[in-house]
Amino acid sequence: MISPRKNSVLGLVELTDTDDLFELHGTASSRALHDVFHDRLKGWVRSRDQWRLLDNNRICVILKDIGSQGELELAAAKLGRIFKEPHYHRGRPMPLEVRAGFAEVNGRDKDLKLAMQQAGMALWQAKKKSHLFDVYSPQCGMNAGDEQKLVEQLEVALEQGALQLYYQPKIHAGYRSLIGAEALMRWHTTDQKVITPDQFIDVAERHEIIKPMTWWAIKSAVARLARWPDQLSIAVNISPALLLEDDILSVVQDALEIHGVTPARLNLEVTESIMVDNQDVMLSQLARLRDLGVKISLDDFGTGFSSLAYFRDLPVDEIKIDKNFVLRMMESEKDHAIVKAVIDLAHNFSLKVVAEGVENLDIANRLAELHCDILQGYVFDRPLPVEEFERQYRV
Repeated sequence: MISPRKNSVLGLVELTDTDDLFELHGTASSRALHDVFHDRLKGWVRSRDQWRLLDNNRICVILKDIGSQGELELAAAKLGRIFKEPHYHRGRPMPLEVRAGFAEVNGRDKDLKLAMQQAGMALWQAKKKSHLFDVYSPQCGMNAGDEQKLVEQLEVALEQGALQLYYQPKIHAGYRSLIGAEALMRWHTTDQKVITPDQFIDVAERHEIIKPMTWWAIKSAVARLARWPDQLSIAVNISPALLLEDDILSVVQDALEIHGVTPARLNLEVTESIMVDNQDVMLSQLARLRDLGVKISLDDFGTGFSSLAYFRDLPVDEIKIDKNFVLRMMESEKDHAIVKAVIDLAHNFSLKVVAEGVENLDIANRLAELHCDILQGYVFDRPLPVEEFERQYRV
């Protein structure tokens, strides 16, 4: 929230979904699109404001003398109006969509750096919620100082081996036999607490720490596979942003070669959000990973973009039905119909289907009747420390 006094507000404004536009209209439109983005922003900022280009798709702006939340909302509304009309390239409309994040600042260098972090957090929230803009508020979550402290703690945890992989079994729906596991990260703190990813992974994804954490997870999972029977696989979750990193190919390939593991035993799970941003790069990277021989799984299917056009062309091997549909499928006819439709659709594309959130035998049996391939959930087991998993499943 903006305090009731005249102050400056730092904003990050980003032009989103540019890859979709370039795919539709050709990369030759790139320079023209960025020029339009910059020209329209000149019509938004006032003469007393300051702004600086960060890259072709993002600017930093300092709006002076903003005295209330209402004044900032008016400025954001003007931003929305300026970009409401599409840009016409060679007679074809190119819709321009922007997102913005705002935070208060008083002008000192230290405060500018903090405001940049806060505005980045607000921008991330705006993109996540598909809103035009968001305003940083410490009441809405972790403040920037605490977030940076958490990142530093994660760096120490990674260095000192406080991060561990737990394993949740994946069960063959028909035979009820173990076919593999999903590796899930846990943070063991010095005060004997075990912290689950929902408390730190979003922060990690907003910072560079997500990269070494994920590379460690891949290497650890592959090393574990080398000790397990050949018929078992391990799935590792990959942040969509890391698919933009060429390093991922060498990390995966090196780990497999060092430990002598068959690539098909490693399953990389990506969320459906990969189909929203940077689609051409994402799909290209997925294809290159599959060329290495690893399996690709589309996680949380049904909660994101779900375009059949992208579904048709996705280089994936497996679909994971979001657990919210699975949990309610015995009580809700609509959820049951969604689960059945996803299974049938995936099988028509020769894809395997994993159902998450299987919490009772009635759901497990019904999924087997619907010809779901793999089951995962608390009815079989929670995520277990590796020693317990190996002992219980005699791996």
